[in-house]
Amino acid sequence: MEKFREQLLKTLELCNDELMKRKKGILGESTQEQLETVILPELEQLLKIVDDNTLPQKDQRYLISFASAFTIWGWDMQNPTDIFLLITKLNNDYKHL
Repeated sequence: MEKFREQLLKTLELCNDELMKRKKGILGESTQEQLETVILPELEQLLKIVDDNTLPQKDQRYLISFASAFTIWGWDMQNPTDIFLLITKLNNDYKHL
């Protein structure tokens, strides 16, 4: 669980860095809205779940951010960004905690 938590903190840090870039007008695959309204709140909630050791049942462990990235937001899976790769890994690892 500690390794997953470290991975989660790394992803939060990257997402916060990306948010600062968007606020400065630097474009990237993720948008400010995606980061502020979906990705960061979900990752922060996941950190609370991990810290409190209140994991949901395995069939309920998935990230909305991961699903949204390629089904709604249309992120490029052929040339994935670091944020997409980390969210994908988190999603996969979360299922198997």
